[in-house]
Amino acid sequence: MSGTNVLLIVNTRKTIPERSVDSLIKLFSERNVGIFAFETARDVIERSDGRGKVVFIGDDDFPDNVSFAVVLGGDGSIIRAASFLCRRDVPMVGVNFGAVGYLAELESEDIAELGRILDGDYDLDVRMMLDAQIRDSQGNVRLTLTALNDIVLSNGPVANLLSFDLFCDGVRLGNYRADGVIAATATGSTAYSLSAGGPILDPSLSAVCVTPICPHSLESRPAVLNGDSVIELCSIQCRKNSVYVTADGREGVRLEGGDTVKISRSSLTTKLIRLKSSGFLEVLRNKLTGPESTKN
Repeated sequence: MSGTNVLLIVNTRKTIPERSVDSLIKLFSERNVGIFAFETARDVIERSDGRGKVVFIGDDDFPDNVSFAVVLGGDGSIIRAASFLCRRDVPMVGVNFGAVGYLAELESEDIAELGRILDGDYDLDVRMMLDAQIRDSQGNVRLTLTALNDIVLSNGPVANLLSFDLFCDGVRLGNYRADGVIAATATGSTAYSLSAGGPILDPSLSAVCVTPICPHSLESRPAVLNGDSVIELCSIQCRKNSVYVTADGREGVRLEGGDTVKISRSSLTTKLIRLKSSGFLEVLRNKLTGPESTKN
């Protein structure tokens, strides 16, 4: 890959060993790859062998000529990176320094594998994303949120019962009474939706899983819908009038009276670089039960 530039995205709240950063910077600098990183990571990088080898940019800046990004952190770091990389069509690869790492392709000891990207020896895994349009009582779009994992309707930090109507492609599925509802992509099915009792979906599926949070009815069960479905949440009510919509647990917007939420497939996608042959089921087994479960 001639003229290649890489963006390092470092979760500075994680403990990233100097030797890992050293190995990564050495690998790219020896291959004459331009290395960019955000200013917030300067201390981490310059404690290693990165002094003079990395161009630091502001948090709101983004180089025009980045070929791919390397994310050092966990799934949360990758999801946050997806929120801006998707708008620039830049693929990324994650190196796991978190607890689980469903989305991360590599562990810290696998950093040398990044050299394969420079040789073109990799695959791209394109993941669908969701848009949530928040509309006022007149139908005007107040705001649009985009998520890789999930869109969540909830009542904020204090659990109060919500009531809302749920429509799919114009068909009313019913009135729900619950602490909220999660609309998750297949990627997000192993996150909050799973904790709330939703099913696990293969990330290659074009699907949306709608999972009520602590529903107050035995009839309110999770539903898996076509990825092109349009989901609408209407007649949203809460006793305390404090209802929020969040995207990937990151952006929170308080709803006003009469607001509705329209959830649909986004035109944006997240591109993950894949270097290993492990399938989803193998990754799932290892992450949920640990590698010891593979032994007979």
